[in-house]
Amino acid sequence: MSLKPKVINGFGFNPEFIRDAKYLEYTVGNPVLDASKFTEPTTVKAGTAISCNEDTGLYELVTDSTSNIVAGVLTTNEVVVYPNKNKEVPAVRKASVRPERIHGATDAFKEATKGRIS
Repeated sequence: MSLKPKVINGFGFNPEFIRDAKYLEYTVGNPVLDASKFTEPTTVKAGTAISCNEDTGLYELVTDSTSNIVAGVLTTNEVVVYPNKNKEVPAVRKASVRPERIHGATDAFKEATKGRIS
């Protein structure tokens, strides 16, 4: 029986858009991206703004036409979404971020996440 502590490197990836670990909160469970919104395999970069669709319960990319932001979060890992194959993606709900490194953060998203993502 070994009593030596085991070192586990659980975080092998450090998201570039996160400024520091101050007030950092990850989502409980991973948001699921709605693959029916994609027509071809698409890479969703880390730091992409996503929002929950109230009707389906699945998350979608935030666009300029997205007016109602529900449970807005930022993805933390880069994932590839294939058409008609929903994809789980880790995300942060509260973070101190570098604005120049996030994607799809519209004015509506910034207003909806004011105080959580800044």
